[in-house]
Amino acid sequence: MVKILKLNINGISFSIDGDRILDNLNFEVAEKDIVSIIGPSASGKSSLLRLIAGFDIVNSGKIKINNIIVDGNQKFIKPQNRNIGIIFQDLALFPHLNCEDNIIFGISKLPKTKISIRVARLMNLLNISGISKKYPHEISGGQQQRVAIARALAPKPELLLLDEPFSALDEELKEQLMLDVKKLLKEENITSIIITHNIKEAFQLSDKIAYLSEKKILQYDIPYNMYHKPTTKEIAHFCGIGSFLKGTIVDANHVSTSLGVLFGDTSPYIKDEVVDIMIRPDDIIHDDNAASSAKVIEKTFHGSDFLYKLELKNGENVFCYTPSHHNHSINEVIGIKPQIDHLILFKE
Repeated sequence: MVKILKLNINGISFSIDGDRILDNLNFEVAEKDIVSIIGPSASGKSSLLRLIAGFDIVNSGKIKINNIIVDGNQKFIKPQNRNIGIIFQDLALFPHLNCEDNIIFGISKLPKTKISIRVARLMNLLNISGISKKYPHEISGGQQQRVAIARALAPKPELLLLDEPFSALDEELKEQLMLDVKKLLKEENITSIIITHNIKEAFQLSDKIAYLSEKKILQYDIPYNMYHKPTTKEIAHFCGIGSFLKGTIVDANHVSTSLGVLFGDTSPYIKDEVVDIMIRPDDIIHDDNAASSAKVIEKTFHGSDFLYKLELKNGENVFCYTPSHHNHSINEVIGIKPQIDHLILFKE
């Protein structure tokens, strides 16, 4: 099934005061998808969102929404005419309006019956019906975030843009809100783009993730591949804990390492080539009966498990998740074995 493109960005460049922020960037989002944009600080994530919204103008290239140019080729459609919903970090709820009236603000010209139905649906889906008459200063941060999301969704935007929408919330509030928001976006068939620095948020929410760095999208893929098949070391590090081991290519399916000979796809590398191998914590299994062993040099307690940093006999380090009843001491030697389903190889 071929997906319809909601957003298409072709070769855009953008500068601020002569400083190039984005350079020949290409990006597209399919209809109904939830896409996260991740990357290091100051990589241009918020600038890209502002360009999509129409708050800034591209220097070159084109931005299309529903195959209509909204910026480029000497054409520019103003933000208010793009049918885009936007949620920023600071929420910007109207303090003089109660929660219900904040949500109504963008649909006030609709017939009253339609307004009532729309507001009731959104309040019900976001579990905020009980605070409809309260003002922003009378409710919690999590409730304010829910009201802001309802207000942005009320006009049924073609595209919803969210800039670090959960960054100010504590973990418990954030977890439930992310579940509710994802469910709501899917029920409403709203195409969404989320800026986040939190890879866990991106993994939980997204159909696809775009990694923005070096003024371009370096990888655009499903969350599973961003973690298990990163295209650069930078992306590998950003998308999860890991360490690198040296390896030597044996043949098209094997690489020799300090953990033994590992099986997997070693193309396009050649025999005897030295490579760096990304090892994730879930690639290392704690097994007291294993032939290999490693020394515990750091440990972090997560409640249900420990994250151990282990030193191999040749001095290289790997990480390992272990259930919390395996409580080992620093400098203790424990048995380990590799269980690697995805070889992640990089040139030295």
